Parts: sequence; C-alpha cells; structure tokens
Amino acid sequence: MEEAGGQALGRLSSARRGALRTRLTAEIPSWYSPWLHLAFPSLAGLSVVAACTLLLRDVRAAELATVPLTFLLLNAGEWRIHRDMLHRRTPPLGVLYDRHTPQHHMVFVTDDMAMRSTREFRLVLIPFYGILAAGVGALPIPAALWLGLGWRNPALLFMATTMAYVVGYEWLHLSYHAPSSSFVGRRAFIQRLRRHHAVHHAPELMQKWNFNVTIPLWDWVRRTIYRGTI
Repeated sequence: MEEAGGQALGRLSSARRGALRTRLTAEIPSWYSPWLHLAFPSLAGLSVVAACTLLLRDVRAAELATVPLTFLLLNAGEWRIHRDMLHRRTPPLGVLYDRHTPQHHMVFVTDDMAMRSTREFRLVLIPFYGILAAGVGALPIPAALWLGLGWRNPALLFMATTMAYVVGYEWLHLSYHAPSSSFVGRRAFIQRLRRHHAVHHAPELMQKWNFNVTIPLWDWVRRTIYRGTI
C-alpha cells in the first residue's frame, strides 16, 4: 500500500503494475462473489426506487422538476467527492483515497482499462455497503422536504433519483473497465464515456481533469474536461 501510494502520481512500469494487480487480487477473500457484489447494491437501490415510485400520489408537472435538479446536485457532488476525497487523502476518510488512487488508478491506466476477470469487480465497484451509506446520507434532504415542508412527492422523487444515480454510477463505471471487445464495451455510448474516464486514468492528469464518472456535465460546467492528447 505504502509503495503504491508513493507512486500515486507517477506511472508504474508494466511489471510493477502487474505485481500490484497480482497482490491485490490475491488479497481478495476466497468467499468473495463478484456477481453478488454487483447484485446487492443494484437490487437494494432499485428496490428503493420502486418503493418511492409506488408511494407517489397525484404528481404535478412542477414536482417532476425535482428529478433534473437532483441529478444536477448529484453530478456536482460526484465531481467534488472524486476530486477532493478520492484523490486527496482526507482524514478520517483516508481509506477512500487508498482504495482509489494507490490501487484502482495504479492497476487501470488509460491504455489498459480492462479487467482481467470478474474477481476484479472488487477493484472497480464501491464496497457493497456503499449503497446503504448513500441512502442514509441522502435521508436528511427528503426528510426535510416531506416532514418539514410537507412536500411528499418531491421527497420521494429526490430519494428515487439519488438511488438510481448511485446504481447507474456503478453500472457505468464497471462498463468502462469491461473489455472493449465485450458486448457492453462495443456500445457507442459506453465507448464515448469510457474514453472520457480513460483520460482521467492517466496518472499525470487524474488530479485535475475528467472527474465525472457518469455524465460529464459538471466537468463541462467547471471546465475540467481535458482537451489535449495523451
């Protein structure tokens, strides 16, 4: 960990990157299930989306504005968290940095983004409990909207959009690290977004450019889309 962390801003040689990959995959517990790792947050998140949708009542057109506004807030939050927590060691959340920059970014680089096996889901996906943390972290806002202001539908729409966003983040990020020859990797939409993310995986660019993993809207707003060549 310390060696990888010390190399976080530099490009490891192919041999050292391979050694790091071998060590990290060897540390994955034997009981680890990559498909369960993907399925649990997906099902948990989509279950919340479904429940919130079923609880909606007499939705007005103005209330539907909650969805794009929430998306914009989440996209900005994704950008900020990626830049300030995942690429800068911030106590007491240093574990987020350690898993992201010295591990994820050192194993996957711009010209070698693909996972070697499904066990490497662990090197790409957030911890399985991340969806629960995201849901609990988001609760104060819908609670204030519903209990404080009596805005039932906006509260439900906010929560549904939040959980759908987190699930979408996971699926998209995983697809960027799928082999480019795979069914998912061949989709034009994924190819374009993967290129945006792959640029961010250049060690010399990762702390300044292309922080959005989903739709690079806030990268566009903050002018952090890299326009050069690598």
